[in-house]
Amino acid sequence: MFQFEPIEVATGSQDRDGRLVLRDGALMAVLVRLDDPAHGEERGRWHLEATFNGIGWAGAPLFENPEAACLWLRDHAS
Repeated sequence: MFQFEPIEVATGSQDRDGRLVLRDGALMAVLVRLDDPAHGEERGRWHLEATFNGIGWAGAPLFENPEAACLWLRDHAS
């Protein structure tokens, strides 16, 4: 079962709205919403900032919402 905890992320830009992604109580990933206008059409989507437990995040797509990211994480977890 996935859970989200809001957190502010110090990214050095306007992209500060984050979510800790927990699965069964363990930290699995950190998501950050792209809020900076420089992101253009991607603004408002969610970026996978970090993963844990051996999940590779290089090449992960941007997500419409945190729930969509969880589906991707579930499919890529070891």
